[in-house]
Order: sequence, then structure tokens, then C-alpha cells
Amino acid sequence: MDGVRTLLQDQVDAGLLPGAVALRSQRGHAHLTAVGVQDLESGIPMSSQTLFHWDSLGKPLTAALALTFVADGSLELDSPVDRWLPELSGQRVLLDPGGPLSRTEPANRPVTVQDLLTLRGGLGFTTDFACPFTEALMTELQEGPLPRSLDRDSFLRAAGGLPLAHQPGDGWTYNTGSTLLGLLLERVGEGTLDVLMAERLLEPLEMQEVRWWVPPAEVPRFAGRYGRTDDSRAPLRLIDPPEGQHSRPPSFPDGAGGLIGTANDWLTFGQMLLDGGRSHGRQVLPEHLVAVLLTNHLTMTQQRQAGFFLAAGEGWGFGGSVRSDGSYGWTGGAGTSARVHPDRGDVSILMTQVALDGPEGSPVIDEFEELVLRDVGGRP
Repeated sequence: MDGVRTLLQDQVDAGLLPGAVALRSQRGHAHLTAVGVQDLESGIPMSSQTLFHWDSLGKPLTAALALTFVADGSLELDSPVDRWLPELSGQRVLLDPGGPLSRTEPANRPVTVQDLLTLRGGLGFTTDFACPFTEALMTELQEGPLPRSLDRDSFLRAAGGLPLAHQPGDGWTYNTGSTLLGLLLERVGEGTLDVLMAERLLEPLEMQEVRWWVPPAEVPRFAGRYGRTDDSRAPLRLIDPPEGQHSRPPSFPDGAGGLIGTANDWLTFGQMLLDGGRSHGRQVLPEHLVAVLLTNHLTMTQQRQAGFFLAAGEGWGFGGSVRSDGSYGWTGGAGTSARVHPDRGDVSILMTQVALDGPEGSPVIDEFEELVLRDVGGRP
């Protein structure tokens, strides 16, 4: 991947990235590029073994886990979630998503499993970050960059006390639906999300490196997290060192963005989607459910409501976006990106450790995706 290596090395040389790992698989043939270092302080080189905080790249795995419960009959896509999450029963809906939280009306139907999978349940970020609703998400649900101190029960009680931004199924709001989906699966599966994910998805896929926190022995493999500055002489600042917030268990595993793993781990998951749910000789997910996961479920109106969260023409499947080229995937706020291209038999992954420049994304991820598109039909 000469073009990708040049792009990433130029970013490292300019001080805009400490390092990165890019991975592309075409028709089962994988090519990995690693440049720079895991963190500027230690100088440990990036490698195929480097662990990254995937952030929102965990959403597709939470969605896939939910489909294992659909496959065995424990859940139906149209099941109301308040059957297992009574804290969310009787919710009300804002008359104006940007207005006061006191002006509400009753929900016209319960939130369903499919609403959470498609982020159409009404609880999550709108494009108005200054409105009372978004402020409540940040304060009441601790939906922000800092580690959450709320336990499961406290989070669910707080979620049940908030109004929805729109009627269930009618709009699209980001992130919180995936957290609620993880908590729903804990109630359905009568276990914690980390154990359920391991038993039903990670172990069948042999994704042995994926975890929710980094124990001391593995900290030397974990990439530190950085943010950009306005100082051209020091364009990066350390936000979270390898031994920082992810070196201890979270208050509860977050289905919206808690997973940690290598680029190769995500490739294993992406390849399973390409192969119709099969991996290592076993059917991990039924093929028809994989097809539903990879399908856009948003109306044009809902895609417009998503605003800067989704690009023009981009919709949402289960746990990830679906583009007009048929690709499925997503981007994590920690600087990670992955896309599965079923028509091309292609998986492309970029792992950096520099936080995105807000909802607008990352220039280096955009350039990486452009390079991949130019190489369609050829060797990466």
C-alpha cells in the first residue's frame, strides 16, 4: 500500500500523527502498513499488535451481538424494549427537540429493538449541541469524552427520566441507542455485556485480543490518545496515556464505544460480514440477518435530520452507516475507521490515535478513503 504508507508517513513527519496502522483486505488477501509510534512519550513503534481504543467502531459489534439473540429466538426486531427495560416505559416526546424539556407529549408507540439498532429510538445526540436536550444527555447520562461514573441501574433510571427527541422510529439521533442496546442485551442474556460478547461473538470469531480495558501486562501495546492543538510547533497534545482511563474496568461495558482491539481483530469481524456470517468454518450469524445489518434503514428525511453525523447520501444500517456505494462501516471519535465493501469483497481499516476534529471527521481518514477508492479493482 505505497500510497497509503506515503500519506501516513507524511502525517507523522509533519507531527500531525504519532503513528497509525492501515489494513486492507481484498478477496481475502490482507496488506498491513504501520508507521510511527504508539505514543510520543515511549516511542514504541506501531505494529500489527498495537491495541487501539476503537470507540464507535464497537457499535457494529454490539449490533451483531444483538442479532445472535434474534437468530436464536430470544429477541424479535419489533419487540418493545420496555419488556426488559421497564425503566424506559411510558416515555414522553419533546414537542420541539431544541426547546425546553418540559414541553412534551406521549410517545405514540414503544421503542423497539430495531429502533435501537438503527438509532431511531429518540434518545441520543441531535445536531443542536447547545439545546437543553443535548445538555441533559451530557449531564444526566454522562454522554461525553470522560469516563462514565454512573452504574447500569443509575444510567437506565436517568434515561427513563428524559424525554425523547422525536417519536420512536420517526427521526434519528446518535450514540445513546447503542448504549441502551448493550444494556438490553444484558437483561435478555442474563449476563454482562463483556461476557455475552465474548461467548456469542468474539470467541466464535477467535478475536482473542478484543477487550473492554487494558490490564497492566498489555499496557505497552496500547496506543495513547491525542488531540490537535492550534500550535504549529506542537500540533498534538496528550489526552489519555496508555496507562490512563482505559487501564481499569469501566463502570459498565458500553455498547456504543467501549471496545479495544487491533486492526486485525476488526478485519476478522469485517471478513465475517463479507462471508455472509461465516467464520472459521461456522455460521456465526445467519446470512439473511447479515444482509439486514448491511442495509440502509433510514428514509431520506431521516438522513437529512442526521445532519453532519452522516455524509450526503449516507444512511444507517444496524450499528453502522451505509453509503451509496453499498459499503458499511463507521468512524470512531478516537481516530479509527473501518468499512466493508460487499460488492468488492474488500475491507479497509485505519487506526490512528488522534481524536476527530468534531463531527466533521478527520482529514487523514478522508484522504485514506479516497486512496482506497482510487485502487478499486487493483492491488492496494
